[in-house]
Amino acid sequence: MSQTSPTSRDRSAEPTPLNRGPAGPARVNEPATPPPAAPVAEPPRSDAPAPAPAARRNGSLARFLLMVVVPIAALAFGLMWWLSGGRYVSTDNAYVGAEKSLITPQITGTILSVHVREGEHVEAGAPLFDIDPAAYQTALTLAQGRIAAAKVEFANLQASYVSTQKQIDMGEAAVKLRENDYSRKLSLVNSSAGTRADLDTSEAALVQAQEILEFVRSMQATNVVKLGGGPDASIDSFPDYMQAKAGLDDAERNLRNTHIVAPIAGEATQVDQIEIGRVAPAGQPVFAVVATEGLWVDANPKESDLTYVRAGLPASVTIDAFPGVEWKGNICSIAPGTGAQFSILPAQNASGNWVKVVQRVPLRFCFNPDQKTEGLRAGMSATIDIDTGRSRSLAQLVLGPIDWLKSWFVSPPAAASAS
Repeated sequence: MSQTSPTSRDRSAEPTPLNRGPAGPARVNEPATPPPAAPVAEPPRSDAPAPAPAARRNGSLARFLLMVVVPIAALAFGLMWWLSGGRYVSTDNAYVGAEKSLITPQITGTILSVHVREGEHVEAGAPLFDIDPAAYQTALTLAQGRIAAAKVEFANLQASYVSTQKQIDMGEAAVKLRENDYSRKLSLVNSSAGTRADLDTSEAALVQAQEILEFVRSMQATNVVKLGGGPDASIDSFPDYMQAKAGLDDAERNLRNTHIVAPIAGEATQVDQIEIGRVAPAGQPVFAVVATEGLWVDANPKESDLTYVRAGLPASVTIDAFPGVEWKGNICSIAPGTGAQFSILPAQNASGNWVKVVQRVPLRFCFNPDQKTEGLRAGMSATIDIDTGRSRSLAQLVLGPIDWLKSWFVSPPAAASAS
């Protein structure tokens, strides 16, 4: 089998062997023949087709759009966004609010009946549930008895006053008679026509009549005090009657409170917490009624967004539960302080690890009267947009940086000047 002879490239890569002759020193073989040069590319033929003019025009138009039109459009859009951005104040830290009334019994008693169900709409004054009135009916009867006793006592005091007044009149007449008798007997004694014993007896009778008169007058003063001003005073000023009347009013109120009614119109909620036969303690809420009308939205925008926000500005609200629906209204009130001022644990800004945090100021949005709020529920998330009516201008865009530069180079800040 024949072997293929190595090529010239293979031979040049192999090491050159030493050629040692029999008589002389070793010598290096001559280098191998260099490889042939690479073929040269032929120049393009003169008859190849030239680029089309339409392709060049398309490339120029694309570069124009990318380098000129797009930056101008982006600049115009950013300018329009900046000019319109200063007019509206928006925040999604907003929630629907409604009037809530906790149904709290004013007395302690056993629940006899419940007249509403969970989620039922009730009108103001509608019955909700009843408490056993037996104990309070007894208390009312007792108070009525005290009223009757006070009236009898008042009548007795009036009669006693009239009787005592007659005794005073009789006593005054008796004293006057005894004074005349004493004067006559004193004259007889002075003229030696009477005895000293008769004078002493007349004097003793006079003193006794005066003491009886003083005692009756003191009794009359006591009657006047008890009557509360005299026989012509009204029974309403009689102290015992006033106490009995207060007890009667309290008993009547407690008896009325055994029948609990709705204070506002709305929907009853958490009704399942009460059960017939359960003792309802006084002052402890048993369920609630949430109003379905007169709703509002409480929002908490940042303090830096309130520069031009005032009460009465028009605003609009969108509710997360009703996307695409917008409600119109106005800002009806702004809180006098930030939310942190009314928290249970206010911030300690004087501490050493103080960190500045942007505060939020609560405000309230009121729906216009013609806006329908059916379906809204208290606590729903909302987004509010306030129209301040003040738009940014190009002058602010130009003068703003100029004023900032002036503040640094014309009148440097106090910190820089202090350093």
